[in-house]
Formats: sequence, structure tokens, C-alpha cells
Amino acid sequence: MPPETNREKNKPTYHHGDLRETLIDAAVALVCDKGAEAFTLKDASKAAGVSVAAPYRHFSDKAELLFEVAEKGFQM
Repeated sequence: MPPETNREKNKPTYHHGDLRETLIDAAVALVCDKGAEAFTLKDASKAAGVSVAAPYRHFSDKAELLFEVAEKGFQM
């Protein structure tokens, strides 16, 4: 197995837990910071430490994730 590079060692990754909820939490923070219009699934992926494809295992698109953000806002 090849040795890890510094980039691989320092890159945050997501290994366990509830990825769906982690993505929702990341999206809430991003929407609060950037606004819903500027928010992207790529940003949420990066904040959660997962690939850009990972959110699509839980959400069909940005609108579905933003719906969950709104739901969480009402719960808060």
C-alpha cells in the first residue's frame, strides 16, 4: 500500500454516524452563513467531509436538502 501524503492525512473525512443528519446540519450552517441562494450541495459535502456524490444517496437535489433545512428551522 502506498504511503499517505500530507494532503490525505490532513483531509477531514466522514466515517460514521448519520450522514443524512450531518448533511442537514452542514446545510443549516451554510444557509445561515451564505443564504439559501448561494448554498450548494458541493459546499455541504465539503463541510461534512464527504464526496460531492454522497448527498445524492440521501437527497435527490438541492431543493430537497433545503426543504429539510426549513423543517429543522421550524423544529428549532
